[in-house]
Amino acid sequence: MTAPSDMGGRAEFFAPVIRESDEPVFHERWEGRVFGFANFLLPLLGRNVDILRFGMEQLPREVYLSSYYRRWLGGFETLLEQAGYLTPSEVEARTAGPSAPARRRISRLRLNVTSRAVGSLLHPTLPRWYAGRVVPRLLGTSRPALRRGRFAPGDHVRVRSTRAVPYTRQPGYVTGKPGVIVAKLGATVFPDAKATGRHALPQHLYTVAFQAADLWGAAAESGTEVRVDLYESYLEAV
Repeated sequence: MTAPSDMGGRAEFFAPVIRESDEPVFHERWEGRVFGFANFLLPLLGRNVDILRFGMEQLPREVYLSSYYRRWLGGFETLLEQAGYLTPSEVEARTAGPSAPARRRISRLRLNVTSRAVGSLLHPTLPRWYAGRVVPRLLGTSRPALRRGRFAPGDHVRVRSTRAVPYTRQPGYVTGKPGVIVAKLGATVFPDAKATGRHALPQHLYTVAFQAADLWGAAAESGTEVRVDLYESYLEAV
C-alpha cells in the first residue's frame, strides 16, 4: 500500500480544495498551541524537522490524513515516546484523568537556555545583514560540497528503481523514470540520513525535468513538463 505521505502525482489522492471565506488562522485553540510549541520542542529535544516528518509518517493512516495540526501533534507524540518522555498509552491516560509523572524530565536549565535561544530567533535584534545572510547559513541545511557533483545540466538520468527505507524524500511517482538535469542547486544536509539520526556527507541537489508522458503514459497532458528537486544518490546516469 502506498504511504499516505507519498501522494504526489497520484490520481487516487485528487480531491477538491475547500476554501472557507474568512477562514481563521486556527480552527481550534489546540491547533494554535501545537503551532506554538513546534518551534520550541524540536531544539529542546535536539531533533530536526526531518525527524519530525519521519515521526509523522509512522502514524496510522487515518491519523495522518485527519488534519494538518493533528498530524503535527501525532508526530511530536511519536518523538516524545521515542525519547523516553512519554509512554505509548500515556497521552490517552492523561486526557482521561490524573496519571503518574513522566518517566523522564528536561532540566530547568535546558528549558531556559532553549527558551532564550528560540525567542531571540523569533524576535531578532541582530543586524539585518547578519540575520539575512549569516543566520540562514548557520541554521539552514546548505553545506559546502566536499566533492564534485556527478551530474551537470543537460545530463540524462534515471531515478533509481528502489527507494531507501525506512525514510526517503524520493517521490514514488518519479521512481524508475527518465529525466534531464536542468539545474544544479548545490549541496545540502541529506534528509534521508538526518531523519533517522545517521551521519552522512552533504549531497548535491539537482532539479530534474520529466516529460509527463514518461510519468503517466498516454493519459498525460501533451507538452507538459514536471520538474522535481532530487538528491544525487536518487539518480543514475543513462
